[in-house]
Amino acid sequence: MVGILEGSKSQCPRLGNIVGRIVAGALILMSCSPVFAQLKESDIDTLLTTALTETQNIPANACVSMPNPGVKLPGNTETASLMYPSGDIRKDVAALIDAGLITVKFNSGEGASALAVFKAKAAGTDSSTSPNVALSYVELTPLGNKFYRYDDPKSGHLPQGLYGANRFCAHIQYGGVEKYMKPLKNPYDDNPHLVSWVNFKWKLDQHKTPWLNNAVLKEQLSIYSDKDSWSRSGILIEMNDDKWELGNEPYTIRW
Repeated sequence: MVGILEGSKSQCPRLGNIVGRIVAGALILMSCSPVFAQLKESDIDTLLTTALTETQNIPANACVSMPNPGVKLPGNTETASLMYPSGDIRKDVAALIDAGLITVKFNSGEGASALAVFKAKAAGTDSSTSPNVALSYVELTPLGNKFYRYDDPKSGHLPQGLYGANRFCAHIQYGGVEKYMKPLKNPYDDNPHLVSWVNFKWKLDQHKTPWLNNAVLKEQLSIYSDKDSWSRSGILIEMNDDKWELGNEPYTIRW
């Protein structure tokens, strides 16, 4: 009996080592899972340094827009939206032309207004009975295409590509993180990912955005800079497949 007990005692250290290894392995796996993911400022810097070079990720206040919502360019737009009542070309439209971002064939045709087409599509009706208006064809130049972005209405239930904002977004310089929120998941939301809201600094990159030399276009930008010359914005990042990235509509808080 004593021998059996002594043998059991000799097994205990080995058993303890095995259990310890299992626990250690489990902890390593847990630390690699999204639930235990650690978000570091360097991770955010790496993500935003790349993401903010893409036009679709630029803050909207670093963009100038065509006067009214309309179809995705190139396409027809109402001549009236490009002109003053006096018949002169709007100065913001003229500035887009002068900066080499668009070309316009004024009064190139007739048809239903973009709003009439949009309303008909949304209602499932025919827009052909809508009154005709004078249309002008707006084309993107090769330069304009580099800065162009089309922002559809936010609701996914509305027809896309018919009545969104045609924007030209400046290049920006990323200035780093000011603060960020500890990753969390809201149990009352259907977003399955951990998310973090990040406040970051940025400024216009004049060197990479030649159209900023046009005073009219630069004046359209609704940018507020602090005394240090940096602007501030907030953006949402999400953990997806164990990787931090920008989610859908990153400038909208979704949790």
